[in-house]
Amino acid sequence: MIGRSIGNYKITRVLGEGGMGTVYLAQHPMIGKRVAVKMLRPDLGTDPGLVSRFFQEARAVNEIRHPNIVDISDFGKTEDGFVYFVMELMEGRSLRERLTAERMLPLADVVTISLQVCDA
Repeated sequence: MIGRSIGNYKITRVLGEGGMGTVYLAQHPMIGKRVAVKMLRPDLGTDPGLVSRFFQEARAVNEIRHPNIVDISDFGKTEDGFVYFVMELMEGRSLRERLTAERMLPLADVVTISLQVCDA
């Protein structure tokens, strides 16, 4: 996928992988905007139920429109059958990375993070 164009964006590298697919860093070649592109594994992209759930996730996020939930700006299917959506790029450490590094968070941080999750 690296080097391939998806919509208006060119895939530059893998950000993460999960059971259902891969998230890539992509960049708009003309304006330089960086986004994350979540793509279903090719073998799952042929399952209508999974594809429907994938797109429902994108629709639900856009209906919620909350600052603590990632914004999805586009979704679709490539000519060769890859199902994807384009979302804002969230940079920085994940909560998992922080917990791995620090093992225990200060109570004030736990409260702040918990309130943000509950608000979302």
